[in-house]
Amino acid sequence: MDIIDGEKIECSRCGDVVMLEDANVLGKRNNRTYAKPICDDCLQNVGVPRGYELERDVSYLKHE
Repeated sequence: MDIIDGEKIECSRCGDVVMLEDANVLGKRNNRTYAKPICDDCLQNVGVPRGYELERDVSYLKHE
């Protein structure tokens, strides 16, 4: 997962660049190293598949 300009991230599904405050991260329950950023619009379309967890607040990833 690459942070852009210290406070943005690219949606892994549609490619839109969103602020970290507006991003969500889908991770696998049994694989803590798997993390895919996803924007709100894509999250509404995809939902949270079985076996995945949703993290809504990823603002702690900001780099200053």
